[in-house]
Amino acid sequence: MNLSDPVHKKVIGVIFIVFSALGLLMLLFYDQLMSVIIGVAQDEPGFDPDAIWVFDLISSFLWGIAIIFLIPRIIIGIGLLNQRKWANVPAMVYGIISLINIPIGTLLGVYCILVFTAKKKGDEDY
Repeated sequence: MNLSDPVHKKVIGVIFIVFSALGLLMLLFYDQLMSVIIGVAQDEPGFDPDAIWVFDLISSFLWGIAIIFLIPRIIIGIGLLNQRKWANVPAMVYGIISLINIPIGTLLGVYCILVFTAKKKGDEDY
């Protein structure tokens, strides 16, 4: 298998876009679910309204993670699909970072490392 073929970078771009979009959708689902749960809990007697800040803090933290990891990965994925050179290094960095997401992220990270470190057929040293 020739890992220096540009189609592999396009595959990584599609995977980056799909997984990041799914992550954003899950985050939106989490926000809506927590709104419903808090709404139901507020109707219960003995509910402490001062506890809502904990849920806001968790939501803010998760959205911060999304801004740092998911949104740039969508942009990098689009760059890889359009075969932009600037997307190679950030894709390699995000591939290495994804190694900690067992098991799918680990597979993606290994695939990224193999693709972005593959030599072209004419560049082989003997």
